[in-house]
Amino acid sequence: MPEVAVRPRPLPATGAQQARHRDAAGTRRIPPLPTAVVVGALVVLAALLRLPNLGRAYWVDEGISVGIASHHLSQIPGLLRHDGSPPLFYVLLHFWVRVFGGAQVSTHLLSLLISLADVVVAWWCARRLFDAQIARWAALLAATSPFLNWYSTETRMYPLVCGLAMIAVTCSVTALRRHSRRDLAGAVVAFVALLYTHNWSLYLFALTAAVMMVWALVRRDRAAAGWIVLASLAVTIAYVPWMPSLLAQLHHTAAPWAVQPTLGDLFVDPASVVGGTMSLIVGPLFSAAALLTWVWRTPADNEVTAVIGGIGLLTLLAGWLVAQVDPTWTSRYLAVALGPLLLALAACLGGTWLGRRVALAGVVVLVVWSVVGSLLPDSNATYAKSNVAAIAAAARRYLAPGDLVVVTQTEQVAVLEHYLPPGLHYVTPTGPVADPTVVDWRDLVHRLQQAGPCRDVAPAIDALPPGAYVLLVNPYKHLGATGTTWARTVNAQVAAVNRMFANDRGVVDLRVFEQGISPKPYSAVVGSLFMRTAFPATCS
Repeated sequence: MPEVAVRPRPLPATGAQQARHRDAAGTRRIPPLPTAVVVGALVVLAALLRLPNLGRAYWVDEGISVGIASHHLSQIPGLLRHDGSPPLFYVLLHFWVRVFGGAQVSTHLLSLLISLADVVVAWWCARRLFDAQIARWAALLAATSPFLNWYSTETRMYPLVCGLAMIAVTCSVTALRRHSRRDLAGAVVAFVALLYTHNWSLYLFALTAAVMMVWALVRRDRAAAGWIVLASLAVTIAYVPWMPSLLAQLHHTAAPWAVQPTLGDLFVDPASVVGGTMSLIVGPLFSAAALLTWVWRTPADNEVTAVIGGIGLLTLLAGWLVAQVDPTWTSRYLAVALGPLLLALAACLGGTWLGRRVALAGVVVLVVWSVVGSLLPDSNATYAKSNVAAIAAAARRYLAPGDLVVVTQTEQVAVLEHYLPPGLHYVTPTGPVADPTVVDWRDLVHRLQQAGPCRDVAPAIDALPPGAYVLLVNPYKHLGATGTTWARTVNAQVAAVNRMFANDRGVVDLRVFEQGISPKPYSAVVGSLFMRTAFPATCS
């Protein structure tokens, strides 16, 4: 029997097509504001919410970012084997620092501009997937996103991850629906860029390819299935050069500080990404409205929403499942799923009268809370993430080239090096640091377990001449989750180094630095200044 060609099942008219029919019939009496005006106003709103924290001081991760980016371009991929990230953001930051400098305001401006671009990207993606009305709500959700507001003033890759994820998923969906080779090429480029930006992008890429394949098979679209295979192969080939570095990172760095997430984390952390500190209000409000409004939307819009929302949710689930075996779960990594989830949420809320009212109420709550947080007195906004800059500012007048900085929390080295004067020597519980702009995460727990202050720290103190200064920098509180190997090892080394200083006649304590400690920053430290005496150094 001859084979009968099966054509792809046609989709019903989308919300965008229905809107055009309404416009043609003249049912809209009040012309909407021009798109450029609306999107421009939302970009301004986002800037107003994010600019107050532009001068926020660096914390651990930012010190690492700037430190790695300050090296020669050819050195960055090799240095990232010490850290655990792909290179794209660091390459962008490298060129940004060369042009605009490495001060905190300068590098935060890069993240701010990317986060503002995310507002436009959200509008563009939702416009291609749905219609102009939903596009405006997507832009509004991006403009008021607590996650993007927080990371818009942090020198990290998360706003870039969010924007690239939206583009990658959008181009994938539109390529399948329209059989567009241009969109297919856009999806390939966006996914390659995403994979070279954050390792969690592997989940999004694999699950997008899987969902697209299932969707194509359900629609009996053999041509689309073939293009999905070819596009996935192209992305994989482009990523092959980085795979040896990824495997080395997985084996030697990973995330030793992370813990196995609980079932509650699978729900609480995504809610906090969407609603920030107001997640208990905004999360349930948006979720309930999205479910209620589903029945009033067109089948075509619901189908696309289910696809992109499913990709986002499956990405979260994949990250959570992998973290049960190899703990790598932290809320900031969820940026890779935020993009498609934001688009799906905008589609649910922006497509109905009830959804738009609920979305507006949630946005008002987020904006008011953000403004109140910026205006509260004594909020310690500058040092909300870390007070290393404040400690360094207080201690730097005592320090001269050749003096020693002992850092008991290894990962603080890079941010301390950024703020302290040049020419200082650095030592951690594992010994002297050859390059303090880079934190060596490789097998760090094992190296800390083998370290001892008398062998690895005391010789650096003993080598100082009388009258030299030593700055000891400690974490303000115990580190890590109680009972984990990471927490036990790190805190044991902190205690051992401090006992050595307390019993060493070769140094005398002068003063303690606790600037910027209240309200307590996310990654707080205290500094203690010592002077080398003429007595022989002792260690027990």
